Amino acid sequence: MSQQGLHQTMHNAPTRHGLPQTTKNRDGSYSSPIKFDEHDLELHLHEGTTSCSTVVLLDMSGSMMRYGRFLAAKKVAMAMQSLVRSRFPQDSLDFIGFYSGAMRIPEFAVPLTMPKPVTIYDYQVRLKVPIQQIDKAPQHFTNLHMGLQLARRILRKRQSENKQLFIITDGQPTAHVESDNVYLLYPPDQRSALATLKEAVLAVREGCRVSTFALIEDYWGMDWVGFVDQLTKLTKGVAFYTNSGELASCVMESYLSGRKKKTYIA
Repeated sequence: MSQQGLHQTMHNAPTRHGLPQTTKNRDGSYSSPIKFDEHDLELHLHEGTTSCSTVVLLDMSGSMMRYGRFLAAKKVAMAMQSLVRSRFPQDSLDFIGFYSGAMRIPEFAVPLTMPKPVTIYDYQVRLKVPIQQIDKAPQHFTNLHMGLQLARRILRKRQSENKQLFIITDGQPTAHVESDNVYLLYPPDQRSALATLKEAVLAVREGCRVSTFALIEDYWGMDWVGFVDQLTKLTKGVAFYTNSGELASCVMESYLSGRKKKTYIA
């Protein structure tokens, strides 16, 4: 019972039952018992917002250059920085960029980050690259699988009660990791999708909430949302199908709703 609840209970009892009467005990001592019943007990509800660890995965593939998508994603990232640092200083916020590989983006570097330029235009690409040499490969593919792997490693070190993954992307995976190699596959291959979905499920099993923001500016790109549907279903997460202009409101809504509140009965 909280101190406030105890004080109120001590006030309720004599108000309802009168002041305690002094009585003589068998051993010759005196006592003044206060009479209580269940109606006198005062319970107070205390709500406290728990701490939260969030990793934002930014798609840096070549297609993010179109329609101002990456510019919108960067603006959202910087707005989240401002929100977290000003209103929720106990929260942690990390950024990961994923392309043919994946890297952690320091907060100070977010405004300078750009998507990777397209360097090959073949109708079909099937490349196998050792992870150690991924920087030498074409960089404009979509390796969400590696991004999720890195996000899981980061969140394992966090002690927050709530953990969130925000994925901002405009297409399905076109790359994944197998053993010590990265496979760059275009058109998108089911192997990349399955590897990515498995990684997302592992993140959920480790206590992460997954929110996906699918950037769709035209009907031509609608065919890939089936991957987002699968991701959302398997992770029991949430998905937003939006355009660049509406992205900020979607992300802020999801971030605030993901910071669950605990209620304590005192």
